[in-house]
Amino acid sequence: MAFVLSYKSVAQTSTVKEELTKAQSLVQQGNKTEASKVYTDIMEKYPDNREAVMGWLMINASGEEEGIKRLEELEKLYPKNTAILFFKGFWLAENKHYEEALTTNEKLITLQPDSAINWLMKGQILEFMNNFEEALIAYDKAISLDSNNSDAWQNKAGLLAKTNKLDEAIYSYDRAIQLAPSQPVFIYNRGCVYCRKGDKINALADLKKAISMNPSFKENATRDEDFKSLWDDEDFKKLTL
Repeated sequence: MAFVLSYKSVAQTSTVKEELTKAQSLVQQGNKTEASKVYTDIMEKYPDNREAVMGWLMINASGEEEGIKRLEELEKLYPKNTAILFFKGFWLAENKHYEEALTTNEKLITLQPDSAINWLMKGQILEFMNNFEEALIAYDKAISLDSNNSDAWQNKAGLLAKTNKLDEAIYSYDRAIQLAPSQPVFIYNRGCVYCRKGDKINALADLKKAISMNPSFKENATRDEDFKSLWDDEDFKKLTL
């Protein structure tokens, strides 16, 4: 499972948009020093703005590992900047530094306890640490804060499937699909669960729809252990030819 968090910041004022545009223009002119200063000024004044942090990282770090070091430096200067903590936790988890990622995420949640995306991040970190019980609590918290977050429903569904709670997983996939019907991976994943339940009709219906939206799922299904019980099925073969 990959991380599915959005980089999008909270609503911006016209002043912030102007400052971000100014920084981007300076970068295009090759004046990275001044651009960095504009970005850090935004960080100081608007601690929730992720675009400023991302812009600064793009010109001051060549990769995620270096980015983590730069974020640690920024955190010392702006310890209450939630955007810095967001990226630090995200990249630590992406690079499998789970304990550090969880510690950073806890700082983030302390500053923004009502942000669904922060709890979604916590759930993902805990799931990667195989702490499924606490991960499920975190996903449920994310959903309670934003019941329209399709990623939270999808992640919860995946965890429920992983722990063999298949009926509950299908319900959560149903919610995710209702909220994001254009996401074929949600439909494909629900098909996987139907197949594990022995429900061939619904499994193939979901697989067919997912393939119609993204043909790469044909090959995926022929290698996915969740569909193993159908690999020799003629209807399955017709779908995946």
